Amino acid sequence: MIKKILILRFGAIGDVVHSTELFRSIKRKYPDVSIHYAAFKVPSLNIQDDPDLDKVWIVEGKSYAQLYKLAKELKKERFDAFINLQPGIRTRIFSILLGMPKTITYKKTFKQHAVENFWATGKKLFKDIELDKKLHLYIKEEIKNKVLGMLDIKDKNIMLIAFNMGVSPTRQGRRWSQDCWRELAKIFLEKYNCEIILTGSKEDIEFSENLLDISPKIRSFCGKTSVEENTALLSICNLVISGDTGPLHIATAVGVPAVGLYGAAPISRTGPYGKNCAAVFSDKACVPCNRRKCKYIKKDELYTPCMLDITPDMIFKAAEKFSL
Repeated sequence: MIKKILILRFGAIGDVVHSTELFRSIKRKYPDVSIHYAAFKVPSLNIQDDPDLDKVWIVEGKSYAQLYKLAKELKKERFDAFINLQPGIRTRIFSILLGMPKTITYKKTFKQHAVENFWATGKKLFKDIELDKKLHLYIKEEIKNKVLGMLDIKDKNIMLIAFNMGVSPTRQGRRWSQDCWRELAKIFLEKYNCEIILTGSKEDIEFSENLLDISPKIRSFCGKTSVEENTALLSICNLVISGDTGPLHIATAVGVPAVGLYGAAPISRTGPYGKNCAAVFSDKACVPCNRRKCKYIKKDELYTPCMLDITPDMIFKAAEKFSL
């Protein structure tokens, strides 16, 4: 009988969010199973106090020395099974060091959404678990109250729209142009009684705060919130618009209508998951190529042709379907 399991996923914030339905489905069916989760520090912050997890272990790094040290600690826990959501030589060696009675290793496929792909890995071990086609993240009440204080909204009828403009610099087909973001902001401010909240890290400040001169109803929280606070901030908004990156997937997990901007990435694999969400994308024949670098982008150009195909009107029309 399986009484205690370990789940491991390195990845980024979105990867960990996409894996939450795996451990929730196990907990719903087997509430007495003790579930531990190992992840990098930043992605772990959204699940560190999750009631469906008994403990979250921080993976300090992927070096063999770091993984050996962690395996030595984890071995003391006497787990019955290991669900390895991070396939690779290092984690296979890691699983051997753990000496688990049972090990299930994730196999990536583009035939399923990442949420369902992660979940199907766990189903090999717990065959009668059931998939709930929605995500959920728990937010501490004190953090939500802190963020409400930071927002200090005077007009209770105002709509809050989050623009998450930053994306991974390693993938060219994810970034939308500043000019398009500016035009989209103007459309929303003209059509709705709203405030636009800019979210992101310190690295996103320069790119995102280019919008601040448009109106005092645009405020930036880039680099001003922790991971948990940013999650709470997104949960308070009426709408989130973002590229294919962590905050988009957080928005779907906290139940906020979300519109994702997609270029190279396959929507069937990493699109916004659940209800009240939409993905807008180019109709170019090469989409989705899932390439890190676009073969059609010219030297010194910032934006790929597939992302330039997406217009502010397309995003606005997708958002209007949520009956804002």
